[in-house]
Amino acid sequence: MQAYVFEARGAGRRGTVLLVHGWSSEAAFMTAFAVPLCAAGFRVVAFDLPAHGASTGRVLDMPLGVASLAAVARAFGPLHAMVTHSFGGAIALAALADSVPGQPAVSAGRLAMVAAPSSVKRITRRFGAGIGLGRRGQAALERRIHTIAGNPVEAFEGPAQLAAIRLPTLVIHDRQDRELDFGHAEALATAGSFVRLEETSGFGHRRILQAKPVIESVTRFVCTEEV
Repeated sequence: MQAYVFEARGAGRRGTVLLVHGWSSEAAFMTAFAVPLCAAGFRVVAFDLPAHGASTGRVLDMPLGVASLAAVARAFGPLHAMVTHSFGGAIALAALADSVPGQPAVSAGRLAMVAAPSSVKRITRRFGAGIGLGRRGQAALERRIHTIAGNPVEAFEGPAQLAAIRLPTLVIHDRQDRELDFGHAEALATAGSFVRLEETSGFGHRRILQAKPVIESVTRFVCTEEV
């Protein structure tokens, strides 16, 4: 697994921030957050998930994602915060909420989720509809996920996972996101008052990672000491 460490002189005195990219992406797409966070005194660590970027592997599933995140957290933790994008948010939530049996515990002080899904079940059903799965085919797909992950898809509902861990959480989502609609963010925000929802407009699902107001908002959130 390939990891990247960003440290300015004296960085790390405030702790480590872990960046977690999404599906069909890689660590390089998260690095816009590294410079301001290093300047604020954090060590920043990004890594390529299995079968992505420079990491080895041929597939990525939830257990592999959680296991790789746990390994990086063990090597570079404790974690002050995690900043995630897209499916990386689902992986981070599963790791923090201990939703995959047999995986090491992961903890962090704060969580920022950019363009994240609220429901693995919802994503799975959209995928099944997109490839023309009928009721039996969809049920078979969900049974397969249960077998691989050790839990049914219902165990990976974002609002319930957030409610279980109750971390200070920032959810940022774009109104024009065509890959994951804004309803995902609204669902995550129902977890509790510890979740703050911020919406953007015009950045979509991927350009949001380079948007200056998003980078600034995430940096402020990571730096604040407020609960």
